[in-house]
Amino acid sequence: MKRILVLGGISASLAVAGATDTQSARPPSLLTYAVESSGSLCLARADGTHRLRLIRGKNRAPSWSPNGRSVVFSRQVSTASRILVADTRGRVVRGLTQPGVFADPTWSSDGKRIAYVSRERRSRIVIVGSGGRVISELFAAPAAFISRPAWAPDGRRIAYAEDQQTEGGMAGTSRIVVVNADGTGRRILVGQASDPAWSPSGSKIAYVTYSSRLSETGSIVVANADGSGARHITAAGGPESRPAWSPNGQQIAFTRVAGGKSTIVVARADGSSERVVVGARGYGAVDPAWRPAVLLPNARRRACS
Repeated sequence: MKRILVLGGISASLAVAGATDTQSARPPSLLTYAVESSGSLCLARADGTHRLRLIRGKNRAPSWSPNGRSVVFSRQVSTASRILVADTRGRVVRGLTQPGVFADPTWSSDGKRIAYVSRERRSRIVIVGSGGRVISELFAAPAAFISRPAWAPDGRRIAYAEDQQTEGGMAGTSRIVVVNADGTGRRILVGQASDPAWSPSGSKIAYVTYSSRLSETGSIVVANADGSGARHITAAGGPESRPAWSPNGQQIAFTRVAGGKSTIVVARADGSSERVVVGARGYGAVDPAWRPAVLLPNARRRACS
């Protein structure tokens, strides 16, 4: 029989429950990730303990609103996908798209906008208000595909990966592009790289870099926001992806494939104290994100094992 846990009943261990918060018991930032086999979105402490299921379904790429009250994510629907928003109890409260070819939603730091990738016709980033009204669109270069948009903390710029295609339709070089949110000021930040993620202060950017165009084994790099001072914080022992900064900027979570299974790894921003926090026993875990350090309302949640 599957266990059902009442969050309020384990609040002492998870330290996130209840309306009886005190200054001496600040709630932690929680890791959110997708279970690769089922697609469920789960919550856990930063060390991987006390795993609870947040949302069922074939879900990927969660991103939390700055106030921690809502999470946006993509959901596979048959052969299509949608961008949805759910509350902290795991209830879908609105859909931002109809079924189509959509991915990689991300919330702006002011909580007023969401950017996601659309591959309906030409590849582009769609920027919408939190209610779903389209504000603007940022188009990829000709014969290129966009993925993994990331808002800068100032809300004025977006970094994303752009995959150039060759004339024969083969995959080309992936590069990180930075552009103003109004579409101006486009510039290439770094080549042979993907999955950008800004630090909370905006002074650093983490990304995945590859040794060659055809390599699938990338490693995590941290650089200054202008691309200078790049430094590897992992040794690329296996394919790595999706770096995500903790809200205090001290840790980075990312996905690493080990033994054919995806795991969630957390390390300090300098690469030290690396630890696998969600292992690969029986399933894989992907797409780490962080929920802000605010109270998580009481709710009945199943264990995410």
